[in-house]
Amino acid sequence: MAVMGRKSQINFLKTIFPPFTNRNVELLVNKANQHVAQYLRQSKLYMIAARAQASFVNYRVDKKEGKIYLEIQVGSEVVDSGVIHLSKCSEIQDNSEIKLTGGAVLLGGTKKGTHVKVWLTPDSVYWHVARCTPYLEGFTRHDLVCDYDLLYVGIAKQQDSYQRLIKNAHHGRLRVLSEERARKPGAHPSDEIILFLYGIEPFSIQTITAEDDDYGFFQGAEPERVIADAEKAFVSLLNPHYNLTKFQSYPKGEDGLYGTGLNNYGYILNENFRFNTAAAQFKGFWSEAGFDNRQDAIFIEGDKVELYFGDEMNELPIQ
Repeated sequence: MAVMGRKSQINFLKTIFPPFTNRNVELLVNKANQHVAQYLRQSKLYMIAARAQASFVNYRVDKKEGKIYLEIQVGSEVVDSGVIHLSKCSEIQDNSEIKLTGGAVLLGGTKKGTHVKVWLTPDSVYWHVARCTPYLEGFTRHDLVCDYDLLYVGIAKQQDSYQRLIKNAHHGRLRVLSEERARKPGAHPSDEIILFLYGIEPFSIQTITAEDDDYGFFQGAEPERVIADAEKAFVSLLNPHYNLTKFQSYPKGEDGLYGTGLNNYGYILNENFRFNTAAAQFKGFWSEAGFDNRQDAIFIEGDKVELYFGDEMNELPIQ
């Protein structure tokens, strides 16, 4: 029996910007932050999640040492702590303005908190720590802070994630805000709803045998199809509450990767996030290389769709 070559593709989901609360949307649509908006327009895939309000607490500035000491509280419990080394922060100058609130650390801006050079929140600090930002120390408990209830997964077909989710009155986000109740007593849902904008980095694998008729080099699946397929994969397996369309026939579909010639393909979350739904839990893990055996994964081959848990997976089920 002839042994034919195979084409596979692993798709890594990475946020193109640190996660931010719905409260921060007003800042991101401000004219002063249009440079950020242009960056966010690179995304076509987004998620909406929630967690009890997280805040910076017990913070203090030691100007002599050039350090800011903070603790992070989730709900009513202090779960982590860390230090910001001002001398290692190349984005700001000596004696720059420092503004501290429960929701953010603002460095290098005006006294009103505008035109800041560094903006850190209880969610974004872990995004920066994962990427080895030199001025951050501590902040090790991303497992306790970046643990979210996944509420909605969506894509922007004709627009981009910034236009569809942030600038415009997105139906899913508005429904979440109107129906979700505070997880921390006294908190506003707008401080507990977190938005994630993703880019997808594909990793393609091709094997060629002597029996193959086509020796063409595999360039990878079309990005538009990957994005459409990713939405269906996460919704069909995790079943977020606010997604009305459940894609129960997945992996079959006209605009995804089914039937495009891939033998198998999959999705990995390359971030230190964990998403929970009533149906399942999906855990990511940040790795500079992309791969890490602590990452959960969704893999598809033919009509078979499976969720693999990183702790139970010795090798990638893809060839």
